[in-house]
Amino acid sequence: MRYKFYAAIFAAICCVSVVSAQKSDASAEKARQKADIIAARKEAIREKLEMKLGSRTEASLTQSPYNDTDSFGKNVKFLGSLYAGTVYVYHTCDPVIFEQEMGVPLAPDDKCVAYTPNTSGGTTFEFYDPAWEIVIPKDTVDNVIYPLLNNSVGFDSFTTPGTFPVLFFYSPRVTIESEALNDPAAINPNTGLPMNGSFTTSLAGSRTRQFNVIANDFLADYESYASVSGRGLSRTYFEALGLPNNVINKLFKKKMTLKFGIRGRATGPIDFAQFFFTYRLMGN
Repeated sequence: MRYKFYAAIFAAICCVSVVSAQKSDASAEKARQKADIIAARKEAIREKLEMKLGSRTEASLTQSPYNDTDSFGKNVKFLGSLYAGTVYVYHTCDPVIFEQEMGVPLAPDDKCVAYTPNTSGGTTFEFYDPAWEIVIPKDTVDNVIYPLLNNSVGFDSFTTPGTFPVLFFYSPRVTIESEALNDPAAINPNTGLPMNGSFTTSLAGSRTRQFNVIANDFLADYESYASVSGRGLSRTYFEALGLPNNVINKLFKKKMTLKFGIRGRATGPIDFAQFFFTYRLMGN
C-alpha cells in the first residue's frame, strides 16, 4: 500500500516536471518570436529615424524644396547588377536528395538551412558570401550608391494535428567594407563601438509574417516585389549615422566593397522556404 502511495507521488512529480519543461520551452520560443518581430519593427522605421537624425537633411528642408542637394541635377552612373544567391530552408541540405525532391540543384552560390517543422524553437540565419559582393573602385562615385532590389520570398506549410504559430522573417542586408571605416571616429551607432573597417545594415524590402495555422491546413505564400530606399548609401545617410565629413570624404574616394547578404527566420510548420534578391546599383 505504501509502495503504491509513493509511486503515485513520484508519477505526479514527473508529470509536473514535464509540464513545467514544456511551458519553459514555449515561453522561450515566444520570447524569440517577440524579439524577431521587434527587430523587424526597428528595421521598418530605421530609415525614417536616420532621416530625422541627419542634421544636414533637416537643414536642407528649409534651404531647398528637395533633399539630398549633392545629387540634384547629377548624371546617374550604372554600377553593375548581381544575383545574390538563394537561401533555401528545407528538411535536408544533402545536395543529392535536394535535387531529387525539388527538381533543381543547389547552385554554388546558394545556401541551405536544414530545418524540421514543428520542432522546439526555430531557425535563424544570416548569410554573406564572396560570390555576393561587388567592389566600387576608388573615385567612382561622389555622393551616393543606390541599390534597387527585386526580392523574391515565400514558403509553404503542411501542418500536423494541433495549432502551431508560424513566423517567417526576411531582410536583405549589406556590409560595407572600406579603409575609411578604420578611422577611430567611425563609430557604429548600433553598438557604440568602432566600426573597424566595416558596417552592416539592412536594405529596404524586409518582410515579416506571423499567424497560427490549425490542423490539416495548407498554406502557400510566395511574392516578388521591388524595393528601394529613400536615400540609398548617400553622404546624408552616413552623416545620419554620425560619421564626420573627413571619414565620409575618404569613404567615397577609396575603394568600397559591398557584401550583400540575407537574414531570415523560420518557425513552426514551414516545410519549405526560399529567399533571394537581385539588384542593380546606380550612383553619382
